Amino acid sequence: MRGEIFLLQEDKSLLEMKEEKYDSEDLLQSLLEDYPNLISGSQIDPDSPRRWILIKREMGISDKKNGSNRWSIDHFFLDQDGIPTFIEVKRSTDTRIRREVIGQMLEYASNSVTNWDIGKIRMDYEDTCSEKNIDPVSNLARFLDKEKEIEDYWNIVENNLKNSNIRLLFIADEIPSELQRIIEYLNEQMVSTEVLAMEVKQYTGQNLKTLVSRVVGRTMKAADLKAENKKEWNREMLLDQIREKDSAGSASATARLLDWCEDKGYWIQYGKGAKVGTVNLGFTSVNADTYKFFELEPKYLRIVFYNLQKYPPFDKQKNRIDLLKRFNEIEGFAFNVEKPDTSSNTPLTGLSREESFEKFCDIYDWMINQIKENL
Repeated sequence: MRGEIFLLQEDKSLLEMKEEKYDSEDLLQSLLEDYPNLISGSQIDPDSPRRWILIKREMGISDKKNGSNRWSIDHFFLDQDGIPTFIEVKRSTDTRIRREVIGQMLEYASNSVTNWDIGKIRMDYEDTCSEKNIDPVSNLARFLDKEKEIEDYWNIVENNLKNSNIRLLFIADEIPSELQRIIEYLNEQMVSTEVLAMEVKQYTGQNLKTLVSRVVGRTMKAADLKAENKKEWNREMLLDQIREKDSAGSASATARLLDWCEDKGYWIQYGKGAKVGTVNLGFTSVNADTYKFFELEPKYLRIVFYNLQKYPPFDKQKNRIDLLKRFNEIEGFAFNVEKPDTSSNTPLTGLSREESFEKFCDIYDWMINQIKENL
């Protein structure tokens, strides 16, 4: 049964507007692309209404790292807190909306979290801006809060994706009860991932069209559970987790490394993961721009090349490979030299050896000096 809404006009007449189905799924997808505010941010988070920036429509997803795209998500947005938001659109006349779309979305999300890196997300965003003849930097700067730096924001996005701090959103003209029950259940069970649905109904009358959004699946139980599991990590919390997950030796080496970075004036930023603590290490330029080169978590030290490769001499792949090899000469280090364009991990325990720690710091200093000489 189709609904209706009533528009009270200036002449005090009442215009009855009838609900109409969308002529095509593409029409609804295009509306979301052109008018992101239809994704009602105030209903998703009443205390801090969500705002959206489109990364890409039909964003490709592979089933392995660096593989070719096997699927695509209808829309991929980020909100102002850098939370990746996957959107799958279906019309109510599509029978897959009742159950099949859940498995489809989970498959997309799980492969994206595993196989995407921040470099892909940034490149897809830049491609979208290019298609719309928009400058990507100024567009993102307008979107962000004034106190947020662009590079800090991308680092937050990367951490959110890695820690599955994401949002899955199903959008249709009508959400069937079967789908609503599944969404409410998943949203209450998944701690770091938010699962919601939204109806975007259209009403027409006398050549006018009204669009009405309604969020489905945001239960108070789910909201309370997710609020309890948000964490702002700090030094002591991170070190405590390293002791629990690995060893006192790694925690001691991490504390020493953080002290060394502070003494050097190098950039340090703690993560916001719900379960896994992280700290980002990097470089602050003369323009006060911050760039992340390393990420440390309870078991691994990761080198991140997306930012590093912007700076000569590390803009050349050969020099990045040589850097990895240089690190791997340190006892206990084992970076993958076949990943000079994305990121590579080595066990955090490598820092526990005195000689290895000193050599790592020497190479870190050498990296920064190389960059400064080429600025």
